[in-house]
Amino acid sequence: MFLNVDNGVGTAPVSHFQTLVKRAHARGITVLGYSSTNYGARSIASVETEVRRYEAWYKVNGIFLDLTQGTPGELSYYRTLATFIRAHIRNAVIWLNPGSFPAPSFMSIANVVMVFEGSYATYTHTQIPSWVKRFRPAQFAHVIYGTPQSDLATAIRLARARRAGHLYVTNLPGSPDPYGSLASYWPQEAADIPSNC
Repeated sequence: MFLNVDNGVGTAPVSHFQTLVKRAHARGITVLGYSSTNYGARSIASVETEVRRYEAWYKVNGIFLDLTQGTPGELSYYRTLATFIRAHIRNAVIWLNPGSFPAPSFMSIANVVMVFEGSYATYTHTQIPSWVKRFRPAQFAHVIYGTPQSDLATAIRLARARRAGHLYVTNLPGSPDPYGSLASYWPQEAADIPSNC
């Protein structure tokens, strides 16, 4: 579960979210704090401050680093952040979200890398790099939006063939917010994905 309080951790702890995180933990759910890196343009100190607050205020299990720049020139930036996260959150789980396939070296930084975040129309034509076969499906996440219910089964089959260990499919369009609510076919998706991925 991703915890995004206010496009990040916010300026003070929110008791409602603290309660929700405790409930999630009691049910064995991993909770990751959300932090945008602005494609490597955000200062490391700012992200580190956010990590400290997520751990202190919500006792998260790790961090979801969004807007990741997946090119070799930014590798040291993300390695620095991953080292910091693991030093401050015990057994930290780290997700990176470049939204496309990064340089393969990024796979050594995170537990999971979101290698696709886009429309179903784009997904059907996306080329998968050959290096993906060297890694376990559990290391890859795909998010496919704008997917009609009639194409849900095909999207799940494609994701499985493309080694997606984590998958979210929605009929909501990419703009303004594909995460504004659950897909209209969520019950079907929740039943179908575990049995097919």
